[in-house]
This record gives sequence, C-alpha cells and structure tokens, in this order.
Amino acid sequence: MDNKEIFDVKTVKNQKKSYKFNITDVFLILIITGAASVLIYIVADTGLLFSGEEVSVQYTVEIPLLRNEFLPAINRITRGDKITDSVRGYDIGEIQSVGIFDGMANTEDKITGIFKRVSFPDHSRVLLTVRTKAKYDEPNYYVNGKLIMVGVQIFFRTQHFTGYGNCVSFTPVTDGEE
Repeated sequence: MDNKEIFDVKTVKNQKKSYKFNITDVFLILIITGAASVLIYIVADTGLLFSGEEVSVQYTVEIPLLRNEFLPAINRITRGDKITDSVRGYDIGEIQSVGIFDGMANTEDKITGIFKRVSFPDHSRVLLTVRTKAKYDEPNYYVNGKLIMVGVQIFFRTQHFTGYGNCVSFTPVTDGEE
C-alpha cells in the first residue's frame, strides 16, 4: 500500500456523515408534540394548575336573541337542572332560575345618528342564573378549569337545550345565600 491509499482511507473515516431528515422523523415529532399537548390539556382541565381556594359563585348567562321556536325547550329547563360545558362536557353548575324577556336589538337611526333599543320580532332574550363551586386564583375564578367572568362566551348544554351565551353577571356567594 502506498501513502496515497492510506491518506484516502483516513480522509473517508474522518468525514462526518450528514443526517437526512425523513418522513419517519416528522411523524415522531408530531406524535411527541401531540402527546405533550394532550397532557397539558388534561392537566389544565382538571384544575391541577389552579391552587386557589374553592368558593361558591353565581353567574348569569344571557342568550340575547333566541328565536321563539326554541322557547318550548327553554321552558323545560327547571331549577336544579345540571348545566355542562358543551365543548368539554364538564359540569359548570346548577340552574337557579330561568328568565324569558322580549327580544331587543340596538339600532342606529341613520338620519339622527342616535342609537335606540327596539323590539326584535319573533325573538326572546333568555337569562339563565347558575350556581356552582369555583376555584379562586386571584383575580380569576375557574369552574373545572374554565375561566368564568363577565364577558366570557359560554357554550352549554342542559337536558333539554344546547346553546351559547355570554356571562353578564358574576357574584361570589356564601353557601347560605340565595
């Protein structure tokens, strides 16, 4: 063997192999990322991240314009019915009262520029008052991991009705209060 052959063998041995990214690597990364996301979602939903004290709260969900054809289902909702989050399926309280009022809408008079509240035909406004236990993690309240506060949109389900509305009032209450 001459010196040139020895040099070529050493050069080949000292070269680093470049790693090529393949489809199996992509799948492994996706599986690991998905598993981590599911774990975070489960931990957040169980309330393990919220270490605050548990308190009783009462909040009101408003459905601002519900077509009157759905009122028979609303009329079947009674005090004591369970209400669940229709996205996650978790219990978010117990119905305390149901209020049905005329549907109203805000409109602007194009000539004067004044906003008015007018009756909206064939629609009603529904208020569902709900009571439940929440974890208080200053300054927020969480019901089964879901933030509850005025302005939050709530997708819910009862035994007789599925819908969504906005939280329009929220009050911490003592257990003896109505």
